Amino acid sequence: MRLTLTEEQRALRESARRVLADTYTFTDRRRIAAGGGFDPEVWARFADLGWLALPLPEEHGGLGCGPVEVAVLAEELGRAAVLERWIACVVLAGGVIAALGTREQVAALLPPMAEGTSRPALAHIERGDALMQVASTAHPVAGGWEVTGHKALVLDGHAADILLVTAQTEKGLGVFILHPGAEGLTLSPVDTIDGGKAADLVLDRVQAERLGAGDATEAVLACLDRANAAQCADAVGAMAALLDATTAYTKERVQFGQPLAKFQALRHRMAEMAVKVEEARGAALLAALSAEVDAETRMRGVSGARAKIGRLSRHVAQEAIQLHGAMGFSEEMPVGTWFKRLYTFENLWGSTALHLKRYAGVITRREVLEGSLLRPGEASDETLNLTMSADDAAFRDDVRDFLKKHLPEETKRAERLNPSFLADPRIGLPWQAMLAQKGWAAPSWPTEHGGPGWTLTQRYIFDQESERAGEPHFRGASLKMIAPVLMRFGTEAQKAFYLPRILSGQDLWAQGYSEPGSGSDLASLSMRAVRDGDHYVLNGSKIWSTLGHHATRMFALVRTDDTGRKQQGITFLLIDMKAPGITLKPIISICGTHEFNQVFFDDVRVPVADRVGEEGQGWTIAKYLLEFERGGSFAGGLLRALYARLHRMADAPGPDGTRALDDPLFVARFAEIGTDIDANDMLELTALSAVQSGGNPGSVPSSVMKIERSRIRQAITELGAQILGPEALRWYPERPLHDLPPQDAVAEDRLVAPAVYLNARSQSIFGGSNEIQLEIIARELLG
Repeated sequence: MRLTLTEEQRALRESARRVLADTYTFTDRRRIAAGGGFDPEVWARFADLGWLALPLPEEHGGLGCGPVEVAVLAEELGRAAVLERWIACVVLAGGVIAALGTREQVAALLPPMAEGTSRPALAHIERGDALMQVASTAHPVAGGWEVTGHKALVLDGHAADILLVTAQTEKGLGVFILHPGAEGLTLSPVDTIDGGKAADLVLDRVQAERLGAGDATEAVLACLDRANAAQCADAVGAMAALLDATTAYTKERVQFGQPLAKFQALRHRMAEMAVKVEEARGAALLAALSAEVDAETRMRGVSGARAKIGRLSRHVAQEAIQLHGAMGFSEEMPVGTWFKRLYTFENLWGSTALHLKRYAGVITRREVLEGSLLRPGEASDETLNLTMSADDAAFRDDVRDFLKKHLPEETKRAERLNPSFLADPRIGLPWQAMLAQKGWAAPSWPTEHGGPGWTLTQRYIFDQESERAGEPHFRGASLKMIAPVLMRFGTEAQKAFYLPRILSGQDLWAQGYSEPGSGSDLASLSMRAVRDGDHYVLNGSKIWSTLGHHATRMFALVRTDDTGRKQQGITFLLIDMKAPGITLKPIISICGTHEFNQVFFDDVRVPVADRVGEEGQGWTIAKYLLEFERGGSFAGGLLRALYARLHRMADAPGPDGTRALDDPLFVARFAEIGTDIDANDMLELTALSAVQSGGNPGSVPSSVMKIERSRIRQAITELGAQILGPEALRWYPERPLHDLPPQDAVAEDRLVAPAVYLNARSQSIFGGSNEIQLEIIARELLG
């Protein structure tokens, strides 16, 4: 698997951005729009740069580049709002010629196209929102074919010297070559909303040559998908340009004596725009990597991205106009140009709604929605790919086999009936012990501390398969938070004593960060720790201590100094929960579960030997730990497991005998969530790939993933609760729910669904609320 651009791809992006910034300003664009939407000199420049040859076969004058290179260039064309229809001509029409043409036709048509001396256009779309509904007809005649019908909005058709027209024959769809001046052809130029031009065609028994032979349906559809994948990247470029323009404007525009970028409400709206751009970039990459695979995978990747980016781009475009105020509504500002371009994107080669429907046709099949985006196969590390190596595929099979044989059914049932985000330790710890015997209990740990030493890809696969199998969620504060801190900051004695106990499950840890009244302002904590010889004496309380009533230990931030900056007086301690002076008050969640606690400390003595790091170093250690709480793990497997449970409920008849999957409104919302999960997976895999190649995904992608994971989980649980209708009113106060008499899986999914929905509200709060994540993004964008 590789998802980071190669040096050549980065060079293409940088050179394209530089050339377009220098030669295609908005002044140039307005001139081109006024002159008919096409500039031959610009097209010739594109030819000189090799852009017209980019995706064409090398044997016919092309460069033989793939969908990723196409996407790289398309994003820059979208960023510059280029009017000339590079995708429609080179990717779509050129692709149709390469896919269907005879050897002689390809040799005659493609080299001039690569040189910029010929500009073909595909005339395919007719009236209505459809990809493949063609009513035009073609009949053989002496010396060729006659084509009759209508074609609408042929992009740059007014500037084309060759028209490729799709029409129905007695043996399926055909593509026919004709010239704009042909007898019986009426070509009417049309202005398009994005400032360009198109043409409407009326064909009355026009003489034409057939492109290739046989039914062209699948080839045309595949070319449309490749063009749509490129359009996704173009849209990302426009979205990124809108975000840049908006942040720049709000930094300069002064209101009430300060720049607009200082107002938190506006900062967070721009941060939301950045979230949408990052998601769109992940979806566009998936589309590019799906453009040349089997038809079902291609449809899922491309139409899912089209539907997802359609929604996202609309939000970004509308927000850009709003945040520019009245100036955003003026033609003087370029934001309106990108707004129109994205509106065009939503209605070109299938609307957002059409692509969502197309995606739904694939994702509502259970074997598809449960599957990972990673695919077994061979791929070069020199190209971007979603391919699993043979070793990784074998590893996946080993994990799958182990889970099938060893994960107890009663453990899976207990997890299915668990409304909390962590398993009851009485369920999770026995499973941890079983995995510890296998050496798999701590996937992220290095081998020197008892971990398996897996690669990031293997950890990702293990997570996916574990969630798919239904394992309990037990890797909380112990394995994922305090353990990395001890490995980084702990003494050798602390590592030797605590890490084996964490791995075996002998110690279960709770977190002692939050305090009453502090909220997300962690640095304002006030719990005192006063040095008394070889001990600290603790007084105060901690709140929201997850599973504190089961914990044997707690790691906590305490205040050891009130002088100087408040962050400087914080120290990190390890606390025995059985120590005298500790009392707990249960906090019952709105889902009915006892998962949180308030913990009170009254003259509790903690040995200085249980201090991690130096006194006053707690803030540095806390920030390090937060990297693991807010990130450092994969959510895609869990989201897919929850999504599969939602599908299971939706596929089963309800009390009235109907299935939710028969409701088009439900299916549309279900499919939207599927596109969200796919985009999140791409963000995770891209971050994974960046780390594996020695890079750093950065703070913005990490915060974006934290935000989107919470929203997706909330959306899944909300839709699951909505399936129940009036049955959602039934409440089962028993805890744990797995003590109730067994029922079939769907009945138990329905039973727990309301509590799961209620509990999911916590996802956007803990680990740094979504508002905190938006502020992190805003600081990166705006300072």
